[in-house]
Amino acid sequence: MDKFDKVLYIINQREVKSQRDLAASAGISVGQANSILKELEAAGCIEKKQGCYYLKKKGRKALEEKLRQNLEQRISFDGESQKRLRTAVILAAGEEKNFECPSGLLTLDGEAAVDILIRKMMNLGIEQFYIVTGYEKERYEEHFRGRNVHLVENPRYKWTGTMASLAQVRPYVKEDFLLVECNQILEEGAFEKVIYAPGPDSLLLVNPSGSADCAYVEMDKHGNIFRISKDIRQMNKIDGELVGVSKISRALFDKMMEYYQDNENPFLNYEYVIENIGRLYKIQGVIADDLVWGLLEDEAMYAKAENLIYPRIKIREKLAKENNARATLKECLQIEEKDIEKLRIIGGMTNMNFYVRTCSKKEYILRMPGAATEEMISRSKEQFNTLQASLEGFHPQILYFNVKSGVKVTEYIKGAQTLNGKTARLETNMKRTASILKRLHQSEIQMQGEFDVWKEYESYAETIKNMNGRWYQDSRNIEPFFYRLRDDLEALGRVRKPCHNDLVPENLVKDENGRMYLIDWEYSGFNDPMWDVAAHLLEGEFSKDEEELFLSYYFENGITDIQKQKIEIFKMCQDILWSAWTIIKEAKGEDLGTYGKDRLARAVKGEKEYEKRYGKR
Repeated sequence: MDKFDKVLYIINQREVKSQRDLAASAGISVGQANSILKELEAAGCIEKKQGCYYLKKKGRKALEEKLRQNLEQRISFDGESQKRLRTAVILAAGEEKNFECPSGLLTLDGEAAVDILIRKMMNLGIEQFYIVTGYEKERYEEHFRGRNVHLVENPRYKWTGTMASLAQVRPYVKEDFLLVECNQILEEGAFEKVIYAPGPDSLLLVNPSGSADCAYVEMDKHGNIFRISKDIRQMNKIDGELVGVSKISRALFDKMMEYYQDNENPFLNYEYVIENIGRLYKIQGVIADDLVWGLLEDEAMYAKAENLIYPRIKIREKLAKENNARATLKECLQIEEKDIEKLRIIGGMTNMNFYVRTCSKKEYILRMPGAATEEMISRSKEQFNTLQASLEGFHPQILYFNVKSGVKVTEYIKGAQTLNGKTARLETNMKRTASILKRLHQSEIQMQGEFDVWKEYESYAETIKNMNGRWYQDSRNIEPFFYRLRDDLEALGRVRKPCHNDLVPENLVKDENGRMYLIDWEYSGFNDPMWDVAAHLLEGEFSKDEEELFLSYYFENGITDIQKQKIEIFKMCQDILWSAWTIIKEAKGEDLGTYGKDRLARAVKGEKEYEKRYGKR
């Protein structure tokens, strides 16, 4: 307030009989008080009756406007939040009266609802998941057994609201997070809308659905949350209905916990805590006006979600991905929409790949990188190495590569036949694979980067530590042997040659004429060639006899004892490295089954065999 507003407020609140009286109350000089009173009287804002000053209608209106302006002003948490959201908290503690299991474990097209939510968030870069359980917590424990998802219990779930559940994660969550309610199904765009909203805090809204239990939201003229209520009679206007997806900054969470510490109503829900804090702080409402979503609250809603909503979501998400791919392709190749004759998803684990055919019958592969892949892969190094490989004929021609986004367009391999574990072991393909590997290893191709398994492992170990990942039982026990292998390799003598470093069978593609190509050079760089040989034998699950046959094609003049020992060293090193890689993936919420544990177990077994052959240290 300025000095005039302050004087109006004082006159409204108490009797003011003189300039001296006003000066004492306002903390100003008598001269200033006299001057202000004269100006306000001249403006028609106050008058003096029976020895006291009173506000006139104009003065009350001026004061009212000032107070209203103050009410509309909000403090921002901007500057206190992180740039990228990595964590999600899922509320799944509520007692379920309409189903025999928690609603999050209801299946839609064979997949649990909670896994669908997690998968969609992972696609957008969310890595850590905290799930607050209560009702039937044992079912969640069994469902997530062996997966790196953090389960936190609300033991008083029967007698508390959602704020009590949210409070359970305070000791664990130290950064901004996505807050999601488990009893719903919605499309990926819902999370995207909230994650990429400009402010640090936002709540997702949809147009009112008329649901019996919906929470209505009223926003101020700046788009901030003003009121939340399930009673429509409390609302001056309705801007939307609350969906259970919110972006919560750590600063807001701290304020919520500060408000909640004196709580005497155990049934308090978190949205009303947010509403209270929103009277002082900016908390944005984000409206998704065309969202497909549904709740899983009773049998009728579940049937609707299963038979109508989820099939529609899958169709819309597929179209969204294809439309995004079309827009990307038009920008990459500078072509028009009418020039694209066919576009279809052809899979990919970390990345999403699309087959494209234009009206001029040209065919391409468009790669759209997965979320957060830039943390483990240097795109600039990949671009340089892939270009060199393409120029030397190892890789199809590159038409576009964006180092910042990782988007890549390459020529389609005519009549492409991608190898798998079984076809990689066919003798005709052994010959072609051995030939292309020898040609790469003997080439003078220039590459960026060195691939050192021990440095890679240490980088992964640091990531696991930062993510609070869970090591397998034998992970740390095998480390002394792992580093003993490095010493053995140094004694044998490392060879430095261009290598692919990711020789899974699926990275070998044969064209219609039988020519073999190597694709996906994300891990490429200088290394000992025996790494690639070991990787192909290991990933293709070659038997001893099949190994012997493959090595006869690669080593035309016969394999030496040193080369044999190197292959054994690299096999075990790869099992140890990729088991650590799996732990990182699990820390991000991915379910890879027993893949990581199986690889580690094979390395443990290999240690004993190696020591029998080459002696203990």
